[in-house]
Amino acid sequence: SIILQVTTEIGKKLNGKVTVEEVELSFFSQFPKIAVLLNNVSVTDSMFKQHGHTFFHAGKIFARLSILRLIQKKAPLNGLSLEKGEIYMYTDTSGYTNTYLARQKKDSLAGKGRDEKSELKYIGLKEVSFILDDRQRKKLHNYFVNALAIRLDENNESFLLDTKAEIFIHNMAFNLARGEFFKGQKFTGKFEVVYNKSLKQLQFESIDIKLSGQPFNLSGRFDLKEVAPQFSLRAHVKNMLYNQGKSMMPKRIDSSLSLVALDKPLDVDVNITGPLKGGEPYIYVGWTAKNTGLKTPFLDFATASFEGYFTNESNKALPRSDSNSIINISNFLAEWRGLPIKSGNIEILNLLAPILTTDLAADFALTKLNEVIGSSFLQLQSGNGSVNITYKGPIVRNNNTNSLINGSVSFKEGSLLYAPRDVEMKNVSGELLFKNSDVFVKDLQCDVFNNKILMQGQAKNLLTLINTEPGKASINWNISTPSLDLGAFIFLLKPGKKITVSRGKNNLATAASNIDEVLQKASLHVNLDAAGLNYKKFEAHNVNADITLLANKYILNNVSMTHAGGSMQMSGSLINQNANYLLATLKTSMENVDVSKVLHAFDNFGQDAIMSQNLVGKLTTKIDATLGLDESGKVFPNSVKSTVDFSLKNGALVNFEPVKKLQNFLFKNRDFENIRFAELKNRLEINNRDIKINRMEIQSNILSFFIEGVYSMKGNTDISIQVPLNNLKKRDADYNPQNIGTGKKAKKSIYIRGRPGSDGNVAFKLDLFNKFRKEKEVDVIPP
Repeated sequence: SIILQVTTEIGKKLNGKVTVEEVELSFFSQFPKIAVLLNNVSVTDSMFKQHGHTFFHAGKIFARLSILRLIQKKAPLNGLSLEKGEIYMYTDTSGYTNTYLARQKKDSLAGKGRDEKSELKYIGLKEVSFILDDRQRKKLHNYFVNALAIRLDENNESFLLDTKAEIFIHNMAFNLARGEFFKGQKFTGKFEVVYNKSLKQLQFESIDIKLSGQPFNLSGRFDLKEVAPQFSLRAHVKNMLYNQGKSMMPKRIDSSLSLVALDKPLDVDVNITGPLKGGEPYIYVGWTAKNTGLKTPFLDFATASFEGYFTNESNKALPRSDSNSIINISNFLAEWRGLPIKSGNIEILNLLAPILTTDLAADFALTKLNEVIGSSFLQLQSGNGSVNITYKGPIVRNNNTNSLINGSVSFKEGSLLYAPRDVEMKNVSGELLFKNSDVFVKDLQCDVFNNKILMQGQAKNLLTLINTEPGKASINWNISTPSLDLGAFIFLLKPGKKITVSRGKNNLATAASNIDEVLQKASLHVNLDAAGLNYKKFEAHNVNADITLLANKYILNNVSMTHAGGSMQMSGSLINQNANYLLATLKTSMENVDVSKVLHAFDNFGQDAIMSQNLVGKLTTKIDATLGLDESGKVFPNSVKSTVDFSLKNGALVNFEPVKKLQNFLFKNRDFENIRFAELKNRLEINNRDIKINRMEIQSNILSFFIEGVYSMKGNTDISIQVPLNNLKKRDADYNPQNIGTGKKAKKSIYIRGRPGSDGNVAFKLDLFNKFRKEKEVDVIPP
């Protein structure tokens, strides 16, 4: 009678086909309660043969009975225990579902009073699987209930469920394509849940549970209405390891979060809300980190503290998705290689193709950059600096990463050493600006060898080339100074110290080696403006120099200045060929300069034929020369090879000994101390310390003559001087000499020949038969 009453009661409440293999009374399994034991119970829907999924199966069901209600012939069931079973709620792709079996039969509700309460006081599950397989909405929930005990307390408005649970989460997917939450996690807890009958709402507030041993505090609500059922879950957790937390997320989120790593626990708040019948839930995860190590694809930080959140609804007007997701970090404070770093906002958008937007700022002692830069070429010795940079681009590091950096690095009261040249820059202040891949140097002021220098610079595409081809970088540099002592920079003629550029094994070391390679191999284009310039005896003003510096070569594109009362321009190159030897190729022009000052400034160009004190006048000249220099800038005389085209106006020879010697032959009563002459024009050819003087006319207030030959600093001098006899007539004091031209046939003349004498100096003798010319004609080989 008892068995029949219980099975009849179950049959009234359940839809579908119910089969029970065996039913018996059990007096001991629920002792001291009496129970009906149902073995191998199953419930199937009408389409079971088509889809093959049993809605409900239990190896054993213990139906706990109320003896009093049995006597009163009322529904006696007040407790259920299920063992080794499965609940499978299935929906196929067409929308057919067997979930209707979970609802009570309508006829079982007929005549039931509004205030009639259920006598069910206990539900227990042991080794029972719960599966919700919705293939139309691509949802899958699969939980293995190792143990679940629910004690029910009912009143007119609600059920109170006192629950103790141990559940393993195989799958929790609201959309399989979007991934699964809490996969492989073990859920345990002892808590209370309230079900509101009229609202059809299941809720719990601030309950303590554990997921895989990690304590969580949960609050939640499940609105189980027929139309648009919803759920809301809130979780708070303290001291959760980052890896454990991200392992609870779907793989796509886990993968995105794996771009960074933290070594200390976080405090985390989670909010998940959404529909129970399909659709993507809203996810919000907030966290607080303190003094943790933080690794990123770009930099690794120590003692990082920050706040942040993740949500899959960055833009509320767009669907919840990875592409509409955002990770935001604020109030970021950390150390990077000893430098204090802060950021107001770090943001990662679109987890399908993550885009990072960040700003970073730091104030630091410049010496701390030595370890950061790791350069063998630059050594920062003192001063303070600050960094403010922004980045917007892919979160994955690649060769173009640097090109997405914008910002500035400023420094003041600094000093640094450029090791290859032992150059120390003092009182350094200025700013470096980064814009995309370009670098700009703004108002860089410093003292170099007591020269005050202001510099501006620009390097196009440098931040890309520094990762790919640092040797191909090109830097434009503008230098201005009120006065420049060129002698202080003569060291630039020396080869730099040999410093090996080692290739890095990590990002930071690679960056350092790339910086060194840029400093060693990059092309540097310099524009120099100096109000004044001096080098030994040489002085100039209004200097503008356009120079290109390569690894072992200086190219003088154009150098202009005012010098000796006139103007001077220069172009050419300077090449380090080997130790202590540089090959210079120069094209120089001078316009209307004081020839005496020019000779003095250039140490008479290394010759002793005519000295600065012997010659006055305004010189215009073009010089095309090659010569060798040592590391101190001294010319190797034998290396000089050049042509000099010149014009000297308002010229005069003052106490010029070779001309004075002509008094031994001519015009002993005339003044050879101060000779004024007409415009002097000629081409000189210099080669290996020999100066070839092409036939040159000299018309002076003393006499007129023509000169040609070779003046040699090696003892090979052979000069011919032709003196027309019309010079016999003494010239008036106001005589204005006029050129007649070197090609005009002169009248009768006497010839004087200058050759080395026994004392090594040039000795002049009469050349009565003009043997000089005859010997030269013999030397000419006919074509």
